[in-house]
Amino acid sequence: MTTSARRLLRTLDPLPFGARQKLLSETARRLAGSAELDALLRDLDADGATRRMALQMAYVAGHGDHVRSCLAARETAVVRHALGAAIRLGLPAEVFLERLPHLPTALRRVLYTGVRRRKASALADALLPAVRAAYGDGEAAALLAACSPSVVAAELPGLAHAVANWSPIGRTHPDELLDLVDAELAAVSTEWWPRVWDRVAAGVAAAVLPRPDRVLDLVERTLPHVPLPWALVGRMGVLARHSPDRVARVLLDPRRTGTTPDRRSLWQALTGLPEADLVGLARLLDGAPLVRFLHALPPSRRAAVYGGAVGGRADVSLEAVDELPAAARAAEARRLLALRATADDPSRRLAVTARLAWADAEPVLFEATKRATADERREAYPLYVSAAAASRDPEVFAAVLGTLTRLPNEQDPVRAAALGALAAVPAWLFRPAEADLLVKLVVDAAQARDCSWTTQHAVSTLAASLIREGAVSRRPELVDAGLAGLESMGRHLSWITLDRLDESLPRGAEHLVFDALRDRFAVDAARGRYAVLLALASGLRRRAWHLAPLQDLLDQARSAKDDAVVRRAVDLWLQPPATRDERVERVFRGDRSTITIPSVLNAIGFRRTDLLDDVIGKPLHGRFLRRGVRYVPPFHGCFPRWQARQTAAYAAELDAIASARRVPVHERATAVRSLGRVPGTVDLVRAHVTDREVQVVEAALGALAWTDEPGDVLGDLLAHVDTDRARVAVYAVTRCARFVAPDRLRDHLGALLASPKVTSRKEAVRLLAEHHVPGAAALLTAAWDGPHGHRDVRRALVWATGWFLDDEAAWDLLAKAVAAELAVAVTVLDRSPFSVAPRHRARYAALVRAVVEVPAQDPVVLRHATLPLWATLDAAFTPLLVDLVSDLDTTATWSPALTALLEVSGVAGDVEPLRAAVARLLAVGDRFDAEADRDLPARRRIGALVRLVVDRRRSPVMRRAALALSEDLAVVPEHRGSAIALAVATVPWADDPLPRLREVARLADRPVLAERARAELAGQVDAAVRLLPRERVREIAGALAVEGPGAARLALAITSVAGPDTGWPEHWRSLLRALRGHEDPDVRLAALDTVTAPE
Repeated sequence: MTTSARRLLRTLDPLPFGARQKLLSETARRLAGSAELDALLRDLDADGATRRMALQMAYVAGHGDHVRSCLAARETAVVRHALGAAIRLGLPAEVFLERLPHLPTALRRVLYTGVRRRKASALADALLPAVRAAYGDGEAAALLAACSPSVVAAELPGLAHAVANWSPIGRTHPDELLDLVDAELAAVSTEWWPRVWDRVAAGVAAAVLPRPDRVLDLVERTLPHVPLPWALVGRMGVLARHSPDRVARVLLDPRRTGTTPDRRSLWQALTGLPEADLVGLARLLDGAPLVRFLHALPPSRRAAVYGGAVGGRADVSLEAVDELPAAARAAEARRLLALRATADDPSRRLAVTARLAWADAEPVLFEATKRATADERREAYPLYVSAAAASRDPEVFAAVLGTLTRLPNEQDPVRAAALGALAAVPAWLFRPAEADLLVKLVVDAAQARDCSWTTQHAVSTLAASLIREGAVSRRPELVDAGLAGLESMGRHLSWITLDRLDESLPRGAEHLVFDALRDRFAVDAARGRYAVLLALASGLRRRAWHLAPLQDLLDQARSAKDDAVVRRAVDLWLQPPATRDERVERVFRGDRSTITIPSVLNAIGFRRTDLLDDVIGKPLHGRFLRRGVRYVPPFHGCFPRWQARQTAAYAAELDAIASARRVPVHERATAVRSLGRVPGTVDLVRAHVTDREVQVVEAALGALAWTDEPGDVLGDLLAHVDTDRARVAVYAVTRCARFVAPDRLRDHLGALLASPKVTSRKEAVRLLAEHHVPGAAALLTAAWDGPHGHRDVRRALVWATGWFLDDEAAWDLLAKAVAAELAVAVTVLDRSPFSVAPRHRARYAALVRAVVEVPAQDPVVLRHATLPLWATLDAAFTPLLVDLVSDLDTTATWSPALTALLEVSGVAGDVEPLRAAVARLLAVGDRFDAEADRDLPARRRIGALVRLVVDRRRSPVMRRAALALSEDLAVVPEHRGSAIALAVATVPWADDPLPRLREVARLADRPVLAERARAELAGQVDAAVRLLPRERVREIAGALAVEGPGAARLALAITSVAGPDTGWPEHWRSLLRALRGHEDPDVRLAALDTVTAPE
């Protein structure tokens, strides 16, 4: 029998969506390659309502010619699906190149996304040149991830500035990306490296899996100069699993900058390192990071690593002590208790006592719970409970629970602290034998007159812990205890949560859990209570789908008296996809008002579309909807799965509400907004644009942009951009413009550009540039000279030039901007060099310099964040900045100019501009001496420059600058202190620091200078003390201590930092005693002011 379009549509009409799709696919495969299929496709394609159906059949049958013809269809939805089908069928690149000039922005993005998803490299290679020529570097860069390696290698350097997302490129082309990064790093000084990292770090992180060794090479190369980028922090665990030794060397490198990454995956991957490396890593950490590091180690290795890192310190974190095995924890507690700092602090002494073995800690802690004041007891109870839990002995813990009988008579703060500690105890320590005692504790606390929110929260947490443990371990007594705790507070049992319970159970254990609670479920069901059942079904997630008895109980729960229980039961019962279609019909047929439940609404809207005929336009009253209430279900996003008659009927319902005068205005506006999302409703929405109510009119204007063909309503919206409705119409135009072909868009936006409203003109400028409208440059240039040359519009025009810098008209417009008022000219600086193609950067940098060179320029220009970046690209910037820094007649511009000058010198690797600035300032150093509003400004500026150089001492260029400037300033007695600060910054801690430290001591030849040297060194040595081996630090300090007064002061500076870091062991205390006996009285006095322990 011939399959005609009419017969096929008649057969499809009563079927749900899934069955329709199956029938269409079977028919297409059966007729593939036949003339009958060609005729059927022609008939279906003749009607816009069935055109997508024809496209689908053509794709399934592999009918490339029909798919190609659909690329020229008028309907946006058809073209969108045709693009995907054409890519999947592998149609020739010429097909896409032919349509490319006519595709609006939204469909071009669909094309690029489809090419990337299918990894259609041949098509991407063919499209990239055409896309770049027609639509610019930004859209061309979107294709790079799908291109072949050779094309990426050739094009990536020229498109790097336009890449918006580096991760896909890092995943698909790791070698090409890493080659680019290596080349960029090699082409610039280390000062520029942070900017390179900021741009490409996400791509490098994506390259970790395919190329871990190359990424590690890059990390080893850059970490002495650049902190680890945030994007790579989360990938360090992967690198450590690949090569733990290399990652450890990177982290322990004394030249490394930035903070130490703190990730569990990283620490777990490094647990096999030698003990010395683990100790070195632990020394880099403190507080919570140290706790997490120790927790990742095997318990057998924690004590040695902890001891090596902490040494003899007294100020250790007790949370870190808790990570030690029991014997080591008790030994460390005894050590701490022997220290005077612990013994003299009652609170810390008690907290340390709680870390002793239980036999030693129990008497002290138990007595502490009976102290006179409530504050003392509030402090003692948590320690008492947690120490018992740390014993990991259920018998011990049970005995402690038995001693908590006084809690009901305590004040609420004491009860809250004790119950909070109980809630934090590992739940496996609770046994069924203590269930009654636990019930009494939580009930008494919850029913106390002074019960606070803190206590309620503790009871709730403890109850949830008991319920979860009872379910997992199949001990119903604990479940009953937890439920009793919730009920004692009058909590609605829907509060119960067993989220992610399935992750706590071995495979198949869900059956045992259900069997253990079966009796409970039966008793609850008889009473109409289903809280525990719903919590279990929710916590088991997919595992609950295959528990037939549980599913039967969920079905039974649909008849509960509580509406909230019914809604949740329906949601859970409809979760299994295999039975959802059959069950949703049972739910809906049983009570039509269940359409108000989102899971029912979505199942009908997306799957059981055959039930829509009983929903649309039909009464839906029942349990959840009173009779007489008019209700239109809020379907959303499912309309492509409906029949045309169903969408028309639903649209008529919405339109009836939107047009009803007796319906509240806000409901009418909501109906209009929903109407715009329904296919084929553009005329209905247009009719509401002339409504009497402003709220409805604005809803209609916004909804027009969401109709099936947004490009067709652009003219409707533009008619309102000069009215009071412009605030809605203009932003609706923004969306519609994405669906209009570039050649058609020019005429529409040209009219918008002539609008008297500034907001409208600014949006027109943005859209013309963003959508690469042909001739946009000429239009925008004319707009600059037009009669409505508003400042904000001109700022928008300057921004828009970034989209077409290859057009000379853009540079003419930028030249006008530079000569305009400051508010417009400064917009030139809003663009970063990294967003400009390399071929244009030098020319653009000259424009930025022209803005800065304006006489009496506002300092806001010099403080602009991009100025230092642009200054590095134009050699003429350097003398300009030196002039600004050294000109004492101006006070507003020297500070930002100084920052920019350091940036330029660092990137260029040239320290001479800094030396020139200092030399010019020294030449005028005596001007403005102690005047009313200024005092030696040249000295102040030199001091600021010195501080900036010192702060950037990790940069090789800045270390060279520090060395040169130190020599220049050392010969000027008034600036000897600055020379010392710079000399300290050049100490090579990773190599041999002693020669440079001796040079610092030589410069500090007077007491005041020696004290300056000591203070500078103390402020800079902390990182070196943590990264260098402790024996090496001790050798350096010891060598300096036996030399002259200046060197002894430096030895004292190192001692004052390294001593506390290691807990003041004997060798540091002996060195301090030696310095207190130094022949120089100033050294002796300074050493006496350094203390090893507070009194």
